[in-house]
Parts: sequence; structure tokens; C-alpha cells
Amino acid sequence: MKVPALRIEVNGELVAVAGAPDLSMLSGQVAFGAAGPNSIIDTSSIVFNVMGLALNGTQPRQLTWANGLELKVGDRVTFEIVEVSDPSPPGKVLATPSSAELAREAAKQKRGGSQ
Repeated sequence: MKVPALRIEVNGELVAVAGAPDLSMLSGQVAFGAAGPNSIIDTSSIVFNVMGLALNGTQPRQLTWANGLELKVGDRVTFEIVEVSDPSPPGKVLATPSSAELAREAAKQKRGGSQ
């Protein structure tokens, strides 16, 4: 079965083919910004992020690829939208609280954190 995926290259070298069955969302981003409210954009802290969100099943999950990849000015990042049978495994899979878990935690905090 083929799944939608992002084929990611940096400077012409394959980094990952990010994708997984049953994803609800898949995104890739390159960003940089100011270190604080009174500063300007700083290209020394470039953020690279590829993330998928799987909401199906009993436990929602957040999947990430290319964790820790460092970019610098002049790097060329390419995202290609593809469909593949064998995407790269994610670097991390984190449990994401379900809406019921979030509602229970919100109710608990509203009561003052007791229980």
C-alpha cells in the first residue's frame, strides 16, 4: 500500500522520506526568527522540522523525522510530495494526549489541581 509522503533532500542528499500509514497530517518546515521581542531575525538559529500526526486509534501519536538536523545559510532544502510503499521510519514517536485526556486534565486544573 502506498502512503503520501514528503521526500526531503538537503543540498542534494536524501535526508528522509517522511510518511506513515494512517497519518492525519504531515508537514515540513524551515524557519528562523528573532531571539526575543527587541531583536531582529537571526539566521544562526535555523529550525528544521518534519512532523506527522496520527489521530486514529486509541492513542494519538506525533511522529518526527530528521531530528537534530542543523541547517546554515546557503543550504538548499527540497520537499517533494510523493507516494511510496516504504517510507523512512520516524526518528521519534511521541504519545499525544487524546481529547478525553485533555478534558480530564482541564477539569482537574479547574478544580485547583486536586485528585
